[in-house]
Amino acid sequence: MFNRIRRRVRRLIEPNAAAAAPRDTTVQLRLPSPYGGAPWLTATVAISATPRGQGEALRLRAHVDGALRLPAAGAERPRLALDAGASRGLIRQGRSAAAAVARNVIERLPAQPLEQLASKRWRTWLDVQLSTSPLDEGAQALMPEPLRGIYGGGLPRSGTGEPRIGVWSGPAGGRSGGVAQLVLLQLDERDLGRSRGRNGRSAFNLNASVAQVVEPLREDDERD
Repeated sequence: MFNRIRRRVRRLIEPNAAAAAPRDTTVQLRLPSPYGGAPWLTATVAISATPRGQGEALRLRAHVDGALRLPAAGAERPRLALDAGASRGLIRQGRSAAAAVARNVIERLPAQPLEQLASKRWRTWLDVQLSTSPLDEGAQALMPEPLRGIYGGGLPRSGTGEPRIGVWSGPAGGRSGGVAQLVLLQLDERDLGRSRGRNGRSAFNLNASVAQVVEPLREDDERD
């Protein structure tokens, strides 16, 4: 699987004859539950590279959704559905063995910390944009529109050579409650103390944001 991811990323960054066309790739990962049912973790990573004017724009987006769903204490813990007929096929045998190891490890962990961990759902969104195309607003031009309502005209500049960092946290606002956190980072040539080109535009621009929501796990939660 990791070799496949590496090949896809390599195709994005290596020059090719169709350099003027956008290049996109998406990878999806899933960590199944050893007890069956919804997976413990799902992740989607999307990478795109687009030539723009005198440079190129690269964007990486990722969404991770995790919930350690465990059978109720004292209840019979079903085995992963893959166990059935596991005598056929090396892949099926490997999955069955991995599920058995995971169950044995979990059953030996302290009950209270495990219950606290299993009572929450974590969702994380990552958005990184890098542009080497000259931009009038610098890194601010790459800020996603939903974040402009929080940070307005951008983050205040710090000392030379330092990125601009903004941190926000507050209630998640959903029906389940919980906590939401957001970190925003911006960096361009002005932050690095470099002189801009004759047109006054920044040819190095980076905007990165990470948002996370941690909320109580509901029985009817669906992955979105």
